[in-house]
Amino acid sequence: MMGQFRLLSFSTNLYNLKSDAFYLDFEETKQLMLELKSWPEIQESFILSLPERIEILYYSNFDLEYKIFEAITACKSGTVLPIKSEFNQTSDEEKLFIHLSELCFGVQASNYGTTPLFPQFSQAYEFAVDNGTIGEYLEHWWENIVSTDKMLKNQVDYQLPNFSISYIVSDLLTELINKVKRPKIAIIGFNALSKRIYKNLSNNGYGKITIVDKTITSCLNFKGEELHNFTFEPMESVENVIVDNDILISTLEDADRLLQLQYFEHDFLDTKIFIDLSIKSTLTSVLSDYDQVIPFNLTDIYKIIEQKMEINKKWLRKAKPIVTKKNQKFFDWMDNKKAKNMLELIKSYLQENVNQNLYSRVLTSDEPMSSFDLTLYKINKMVLKKSIEKIKRNTQYKDIINYDKIVNEFYQYN
Repeated sequence: MMGQFRLLSFSTNLYNLKSDAFYLDFEETKQLMLELKSWPEIQESFILSLPERIEILYYSNFDLEYKIFEAITACKSGTVLPIKSEFNQTSDEEKLFIHLSELCFGVQASNYGTTPLFPQFSQAYEFAVDNGTIGEYLEHWWENIVSTDKMLKNQVDYQLPNFSISYIVSDLLTELINKVKRPKIAIIGFNALSKRIYKNLSNNGYGKITIVDKTITSCLNFKGEELHNFTFEPMESVENVIVDNDILISTLEDADRLLQLQYFEHDFLDTKIFIDLSIKSTLTSVLSDYDQVIPFNLTDIYKIIEQKMEINKKWLRKAKPIVTKKNQKFFDWMDNKKAKNMLELIKSYLQENVNQNLYSRVLTSDEPMSSFDLTLYKINKMVLKKSIEKIKRNTQYKDIINYDKIVNEFYQYN
């Protein structure tokens, strides 16, 4: 039996802030990788663990989905895991490598693309190299990924197609305040959207963000650096927050009531940027007449998203064919590599039995249906040659999983 790659894939839901959000941190990923490395059934493996998704790729003769799930459970002791069926396993090698490469380069969505993850893939690959889980197949695959990245940079204006409101707000701020090294940012109202905005701003290096809400309980589930990157102010102090901060982001649906116009009528030292992300609020239409306030609302954000989508349509039309063409080069190499391995295996089996007339033990328990007398060495070579030629003409090497079955079938046809 020849080995094949299988991919165990899971959407973590962490960025969506759902109750079943779950992913492997660095230490847990390392523990899982060392566990997979210790299994003789696995020849190569690669783990990509991000807050939005987990991809576990392994090369083996066996389907190890349940065993790997048990290993993940051991790494996440004390954590309620999603059910097994939510981990999608793919055993179609071309399909899974297409998925990974399109994920890596952000060409997965057919209309506008997705966020490229090449830096994250690079870190995951180096991590696998350091832990000794990379073999000839994955090494060649990674060489193909690196050359694809270089080709894209040389031939296509690379884009970051982030179309969510939280990403657009972060990008907008970066463009607006490139002359202000350390702007003071306040987020007013802390719902699911503003939590994502806070995470994106923190990841982009914005520090000490002021969060204004009715209670601090919405901030208590922060971990790590996020826990130390904010100051909390009650809603009663919102007027002082407006005075003290350069950029104000509101997600309040009752902003017209809670953010009174008089709060913006101070003689500010610098112009304020006010981004209103509520659906019902009409504040920005009034604030557009204030000299010291630059307002943005959801309509403005959606216009930016539409512009980015149009740009990325053109980018995707150029980028995706490059990724597809480079994928095919890797598939061709892998097909040839597996074919050579298979033929070497055939030869070794036949060599062991050439003087013993024991082909039935090599192939199946039944005698092969052949019109030849398989006692002569020259006839043996002729049958082998004809079988190999038929395999080359009629069979995709990448689909050959059970060597014994395939070879026996072709002997029967002879």
